[in-house]
Amino acid sequence: MRTSAVYRILRDRNISIGLAAVAFSLAVSLVGIALTPFDPLSIRGPALRPPSDRNLLGTDDLGRDVLAMLSRGTLVSLFIGVVAALVTSAVGILLGIVAGVYGGYVDFAVMRAVEFLLSMPSLVLALILVALLRPSVWNIILVLAVTGWPGITRVVRGYVLQVMSSGYIEAAKALGADAKYIVLRHLVPVSFPVALASIVSSIRSAVLLEAGLSFLGLGDPSTVSLGTVLFYARRAAALASGAWWTFIPAGLMIATIVFGLTMISIGIERYSSAR
Repeated sequence: MRTSAVYRILRDRNISIGLAAVAFSLAVSLVGIALTPFDPLSIRGPALRPPSDRNLLGTDDLGRDVLAMLSRGTLVSLFIGVVAALVTSAVGILLGIVAGVYGGYVDFAVMRAVEFLLSMPSLVLALILVALLRPSVWNIILVLAVTGWPGITRVVRGYVLQVMSSGYIEAAKALGADAKYIVLRHLVPVSFPVALASIVSSIRSAVLLEAGLSFLGLGDPSTVSLGTVLFYARRAAALASGAWWTFIPAGLMIATIVFGLTMISIGIERYSSAR
């Protein structure tokens, strides 16, 4: 992709708003870490203490600092989302290109696997896989990758089939170009915006799915994510007791991140469709 194309993407209003939302989330997290330089799971005061000078976002039912957990949880959720999305996108894009370029039995096998996995709700499939594995950050990433690649594969395959039917691809084939040359010279450059939009969408989906798994108590118990913060609040019946500071900040952080990633994805998709 040329530098001018990157500038045009970054100037898009949706992308600018999305980047600002994600940057705001990261800034809040980093400032929170600077203000709470201690173990987020350590006891820092009385249980369910409301926001104060000592605990800016109060404490949870065990007396742990909510700001400390929120700050680290944001980075952990984004880390899980980004790594899972990169693995998911790499697998999905590769299989989509292979299925679209080679067709035949390869396309048939890949698409039957895609249809089988897409026929199962992603949360249900994730719950089954998590139940079979030991809860950990890397196992959560593996589960998110397994449940996320089919959608990307279907999108990329459809785009590859569209490009493969174009005139310049037919001309390249007529001149003796092999599949490797067509993929590297023609498909990869024109598919970059679609792949980038898929990666951003995958990060958003991974953040939401990880939050859902952790909220249900299936996250890594040795670390803290935004879903874990909500799990602790649910376990303590914070909504019924009025301890809003234990769940509203985490919920708003998830909403801000998802909103930002959604706006970025919309902007990239609009750019790719206008080309």
